[in-house]
Amino acid sequence: MITRAQAEALLTLAESLEACEKLGVTLMPGDDFVDICFVDDYQRLQDIDGMSVRLAVNALIPKQDI
Repeated sequence: MITRAQAEALLTLAESLEACEKLGVTLMPGDDFVDICFVDDYQRLQDIDGMSVRLAVNALIPKQDI
């Protein structure tokens, strides 16, 4: 059984993924990886953890927006 805080965090994650889908960002799972795809760019994740996702998303942000 998960805690209320864990459930709320997972629900926040689900809402964030739904918002990404509306903007055209998708997750494409492979055998040993997941790609975060946006338009003609993507970042491959070997590990799905907070830091890996944060770094992959940061790499997708256009440098002039930083």
